[in-house]
Amino acid sequence: MVRAPLLRPVLLSALLAGSSPAALAPPAEPPGATLALPAPAAGPATLDGALKARRTLRELTGPALTLGEAAQLLWSAQGENRPGRRTVPSAHARYPLGLYLITEGSPTLAAGTYRYRPEVHALRKAGDKGVAGLLGPVQGMQPWITQAPSVFVVTGRPLKIFRRETAPTMDYTFWECGAASQALLLQAAALGLGAGTASGVDLGAVGAALGLPPEEKALVLLPVGRVKAGK
Repeated sequence: MVRAPLLRPVLLSALLAGSSPAALAPPAEPPGATLALPAPAAGPATLDGALKARRTLRELTGPALTLGEAAQLLWSAQGENRPGRRTVPSAHARYPLGLYLITEGSPTLAAGTYRYRPEVHALRKAGDKGVAGLLGPVQGMQPWITQAPSVFVVTGRPLKIFRRETAPTMDYTFWECGAASQALLLQAAALGLGAGTASGVDLGAVGAALGLPPEEKALVLLPVGRVKAGK
């Protein structure tokens, strides 16, 4: 677990001079570009403390995640903790899950849609749209989701486990999705962030917005942001 990184000197100077964080955001990477992430690091929070702090929050505010916070959350949910093996269990170690980050952007991570690459601990740019731009047009999308500064989307390819019966492979995929979601939510609590699990969402429409292939399905949305004062 990792604390939010310190502001770089140039960023601090600009903020003191009155520049807005949006104006200091890094230039957007072109689609397909790969962005290396900081290595995961241990922090002061304990597992017991994270379990006690974890709760669903639907009133989330910005600023959006820093590059360091995003890296820690992504690694917790789907990162490798040893060569070729991830932080959450998987049936036959087939790892059918995918993980996307949609963000409104921060001074260290430009707005856009990214896919996590666990094998190299990096983000691959999948599009320029942030949360409001990508999820806002989805019919019936709940306002608290589109107002969140960052949203993670867990996806799954059930047939990556077995190319036989669909039902049990989907069960295995959902079980793994639950483990990944809880890992991300606990890490969010350890970082002092607010997070929630979005239900009642048209996941097919979310998958279409992400441009997923037919064999890959959106499974759950996890909005993450800052905790509003008094919450």
